Amino acid sequence: ITLLHSLNVFLLPLKTVGVGGDCHSYSYMCGISSKDEPDWESLIFLASLIPRMCHNINRVVYIFGPQVKEPPTDVTPTFLTTGVLTDFEAHNILRESGYAGKISQMPVILTPLHFDWDPLQKQPSDFMTGIPATPGNEIPVEVVLKMVTEIKKIPGISRIMYDLTSKPPGTTEWE
Repeated sequence: ITLLHSLNVFLLPLKTVGVGGDCHSYSYMCGISSKDEPDWESLIFLASLIPRMCHNINRVVYIFGPQVKEPPTDVTPTFLTTGVLTDFEAHNILRESGYAGKISQMPVILTPLHFDWDPLQKQPSDFMTGIPATPGNEIPVEVVLKMVTEIKKIPGISRIMYDLTSKPPGTTEWE
């Protein structure tokens, strides 16, 4: 896969909730960035492989935007109040496109990480397993890109990421 696509992969400085056996676990997330258009099938494959090989990782995300060159070290000290606006925008796009009831979890996520800063300067469900919605299969690429485009307009947003993780090892939705 890495011979065909220019990928940068980073361990991101946030722990996320995942599932290990019958218990919730807290492990790190892995971010994948590319200068090329995302090859979703390859990214989903990597997301299934990475947590199996790296036991301190329970989430794998694709990072939209220009290829990330350095891992982020700055964590935003905020409660992500813009997250409420972002969630509203993403849900509206899913509803308008007719995909709100066709996927099992919100495919785009935000974290309080800044990827573009110069380093010098919940809905309950009762299902036990879940697969990520692959753009081009379960959800049109255009719908995902529209979510990314509209969310980027909200002040204070650094990058939007796409959750590639199945459940388990991840959880449905983010905590």
